[in-house]
Amino acid sequence: MATVKDSLVIANPLPSGDGYTWTLASRLGEMISDIEVQFGKRDRSWTILGIEFCDNGPQTWFPGDSEQIIIQLGLSAKEDPVQAKFQLAHLSVHLLDPGASSFATVLEQGLATYFSLQYVKQFHPNYTTSDTKYAAAARLTAQLLYINPIAIKELRSRGIKISQITASQLLAVCPKLPKSIALALVTPFHNWIE
Repeated sequence: MATVKDSLVIANPLPSGDGYTWTLASRLGEMISDIEVQFGKRDRSWTILGIEFCDNGPQTWFPGDSEQIIIQLGLSAKEDPVQAKFQLAHLSVHLLDPGASSFATVLEQGLATYFSLQYVKQFHPNYTTSDTKYAAAARLTAQLLYINPIAIKELRSRGIKISQITASQLLAVCPKLPKSIALALVTPFHNWIE
């Protein structure tokens, strides 16, 4: 069985003595700060318990009957720091409105993929996702954010959860967005055919 790459979970003191090396936990903190600036504050009624590796990952898991959430990365990410960062960045977006819907929309999955690609590109400029459906959702989301970079933040500031945003709400904050894109973005991701 493969072991976890040390740099993902072991923090070492910096030579300067004023901090520690990056781990998945500290990267998650940075990611949450970034997504809150871009897309609005996360629902803090949910407690993030931590990060683990699972053969069913990547996914978020809600253990028990409580407002707790665990981030589960795929087993293949244990030895691949780039994949681990990508998966963690993707799942960090799902921490904004956990449990708001049993099914994420194209917008939510697109936003998560868009953010994860942006995050990883700072370390690996040519990184892409091989999953064409997620890539297509990210492209649609990018079109929305190109027209109105604060569209998601604006709608979420009104108490609207990402997975509950409607096409008419998108068009209200982004009137130049083609209606066909707005309709695609609000489609449940599992039902969507690109």
